[in-house]
Amino acid sequence: MVGSSLYGREFSLRFRARPQELRQLASMLRSLRADISYQRLPLQEAFLHASRQGQSGAALSDLFLTASNELAHPGSTALDAWHVALQIHAPRMHLVTEDRQILESLGHSIGVSGVAEQAAHLDAALAQLVDREKDAMEERARYERVYQTLGVLAGVLIVVLLI
Repeated sequence: MVGSSLYGREFSLRFRARPQELRQLASMLRSLRADISYQRLPLQEAFLHASRQGQSGAALSDLFLTASNELAHPGSTALDAWHVALQIHAPRMHLVTEDRQILESLGHSIGVSGVAEQAAHLDAALAQLVDREKDAMEERARYERVYQTLGVLAGVLIVVLLI
C-alpha cells in the first residue's frame, strides 16, 4: 500500500514541477533576450549568463550551460549547440512534447539572424511558454490530486486482494 501511494505521489509531482520549470525557463529566456538585445553579449556568454539565472545543477541551468560550452568548440553553430544541449538535458526536464518543440524551434532562430529578429523570436517563444504555463497550472489543479488518490486506492485494492 505504501509503495503504490508513493508511486501515485511521485507521478503527481510531475504535474507540480512542470509549471515551475516553465516559469523558470521563461525567466531564463528573458535574461537571454536582455543579454542579446541590450548588452549585445556574444551568444556563448549570453547562454552562460542565462544558466546562472537558474539553480545550479538543475536541468534548465545545465541546458544553457551545455549550449554555452558547445559554442566554445570551433566550427560549432548556435543551432548545433542548442540541439546537443536539448538532447542531453530534455530527458531530465518535466516538459511535455509541445514544450520541447517550442525550444527546438527557438534553436533555428537563435544566432542566425540579427538582434531584432532574435529578440522577436525570443518574445514569440516567451508568449508560447506563458500560454503553456497556464495550461500546466490547469492540468496541475485537475490531475495532481487525482493521481495521489489513485495511488492510495490502488494500494488499498492490492491489500484487499491479498486478504
